[in-house]
Amino acid sequence: MLFEIPRQYENQEIIIPIRTREKERIVCRVYHPNKPNTVYFDVAPVIHGEDKFVIKVPKMPENVILEIFNEKNGHAQNDPSFQIKNPKWVPIRQSFAITGIMDPNVNRFAKFLDEFAENAAILSARNSIYRSPDGRFQIDYKDVIRDDSGKELSTPLRVNGKTRIIEIAKKYYTGYTVPGRKMWAWHEFAHVWKNRNPSDELEADKHAIMIYLGFGNPIAEAYNVVLKVFKNTPSDLNKQRYLALNQYIKNFNKEMTKQLS
Repeated sequence: MLFEIPRQYENQEIIIPIRTREKERIVCRVYHPNKPNTVYFDVAPVIHGEDKFVIKVPKMPENVILEIFNEKNGHAQNDPSFQIKNPKWVPIRQSFAITGIMDPNVNRFAKFLDEFAENAAILSARNSIYRSPDGRFQIDYKDVIRDDSGKELSTPLRVNGKTRIIEIAKKYYTGYTVPGRKMWAWHEFAHVWKNRNPSDELEADKHAIMIYLGFGNPIAEAYNVVLKVFKNTPSDLNKQRYLALNQYIKNFNKEMTKQLS
């Protein structure tokens, strides 16, 4: 099933009620109608009975394509294994006062990052340099990131602690959804603009997820991109980071209340 969803709100939440008779793995994907590799939501949960997909799209484009199908049946027409009601949309509601976690640098970088993440698949990455309008932030966009000897690294993003320049490898970055791209860019941003200890990965993770969720991005895509990155770089530290992020997300409202009090 394909639906074209128009923009009604700048930050839009799309709700799709769904029902299955048996346990079925249902794919739900939302993407840009014209830009390649520009996906806003991509999940495939097992559903049994009545449920719903809740899709948050901050900075909603003029319209998006919503795609739903049973994974085992593919794009079968009139698939009887599931039924959905008409999608509806509402503005994204924040569950807390995000002003408490924002500062001028966060707001400036957010505007720069929103545009970059949205267009990453169509931007040139031949050692291209992109700067924010005020010149404060810089992204060096490359096909891949290499070490000093020229060897290709599997690193999708990294930041220089002295120059605060973020390097991004298009080879990996465009494999993430748009919110997933933002999540990891916020992590690199946090290392040099938010952390008390610039080298602390757990601290950068916590700042990143706080800002990411504060701007109304979907929780599912935070999990997806974290698992995708950590799967390629398994380590005890990354296991610890995942567990910490998982716990933080689960207790998000409680944690935000404590930090903003």
